[in-house]
Amino acid sequence: MSFWMLSTPEATPALFFGSHAVNSGTVTYGELARHADEFIELLGIPTQKRLGVIVCRNATAAIYGYIGALRSGDAIILLNEETNSGLFQALLDAYDPDWILRPARDQLPEGYSSHAYEDSWQLLRREANEQGGPVHPDIAVLLSTSGTTGSPKMVKLSYRNIAANAKDIADYLSIGPEDRAVTTLPFNYSYGMSVINSHLTAGASLVLTESSLLTREFWDTITYHHVTSLAGVPYTYQMLHRLDPRRLTLDSLRTLTQAGGRLSPRLVDYFCELSKERGWQFFVMYGQTEASPRISYVPPAMLAAKSGAIGIAVPSGRLSLSEQGELIFQGPNVMMGYAECRDDLARGDELGGLLATGDLASMDADGYFYLHGRLRRFVKIHGNRVSLDDIEQRLEAEFHLPVAVVGKDDKLAIYLTEDIDPSAAKDVLTSTYNLHPTTFSIIQIETIPHTPSGKKDYAGLA
Repeated sequence: MSFWMLSTPEATPALFFGSHAVNSGTVTYGELARHADEFIELLGIPTQKRLGVIVCRNATAAIYGYIGALRSGDAIILLNEETNSGLFQALLDAYDPDWILRPARDQLPEGYSSHAYEDSWQLLRREANEQGGPVHPDIAVLLSTSGTTGSPKMVKLSYRNIAANAKDIADYLSIGPEDRAVTTLPFNYSYGMSVINSHLTAGASLVLTESSLLTREFWDTITYHHVTSLAGVPYTYQMLHRLDPRRLTLDSLRTLTQAGGRLSPRLVDYFCELSKERGWQFFVMYGQTEASPRISYVPPAMLAAKSGAIGIAVPSGRLSLSEQGELIFQGPNVMMGYAECRDDLARGDELGGLLATGDLASMDADGYFYLHGRLRRFVKIHGNRVSLDDIEQRLEAEFHLPVAVVGKDDKLAIYLTEDIDPSAAKDVLTSTYNLHPTTFSIIQIETIPHTPSGKKDYAGLA
């Protein structure tokens, strides 16, 4: 049964929040179902399938809206709360959503009326009676192809996609009703969404927090709610390593999961050894938003023997290699296709369960896969996939001069001609893409080099 049907016994805890007795609370599966259905009632009776937007926080109101929308059959765009006003308006223009759930704000988008929702959230509904264009009945969730949401291009995930991948994850992680996962990742990020989906699938609990790993409140939350599972991208584990987990009280913890980019072999070895000491299970995983999002994992017992591997396919999937060495994934969690505007939502499944990942890979004699680079120009910054071409085009549009962007995971190099003010470029990168200044370097050169064919010479820059 699909996780949004909440078939777990009513009294079982679904959500925990707060870090101390005075500010904490619990929402049972029965209460979650009632809150979700109340949200559906607030939306009203539709004349056709609707498209909604949830501006995400790891908060009860966002979870109620998410589960309610899935139960009602609506499609939802999960949007980063940090999205700036210009990009937010561009997304509204492109997709013309029928409703928006967000933390309360004063500014109201044109054409929407505001209705108070719980915990100081607000539901915005289209004022006109007419709904937007048709949405295919299979579409459940739309996620940005880039963690920066720098483009309106979205991945279309079906109800089948997210349910199948949630079950796969719950199965290979052996998630059970006694498990409690803390929300270390943004809800709109496919990895963060999958933590929610997989734990609700297994009848487990979620411990909601917006606190950073570097705060006392985060660790108080883990201790107070007896958290058993922690998920993180490479940056998460870099910070955790600096904190020295051996000094932390983590008696309830049982499972660590890592995805969102390549973790250095040194840190894989460190957390593998630490997990042996503490009796934890440490899973290194690989995925893409286009696969809802999990594609493969390394069983903890094989981490030492398969150093650097992305592992084996999730239970319902299959991995193979093309003639060019590109990693190909096949499974029920492969997206329906991409969308760039509301009209694209009328189309059905365009991939048939087959995903060309864009990653070059190899397979060893035991069937374990290893990555060797990307065919396309994407990198991951703190677990979020970022398009080098998107950043490059945005800067060129801003300054009307050639720009070259290269990089690797967690570090970009931005090459500008001497006519561009570096501080102005830095402002674009931080405000439009929410990039921290430590994740990029700006280098000024006289001219951008080109190959004999006229293309930018990225290899020459490197």
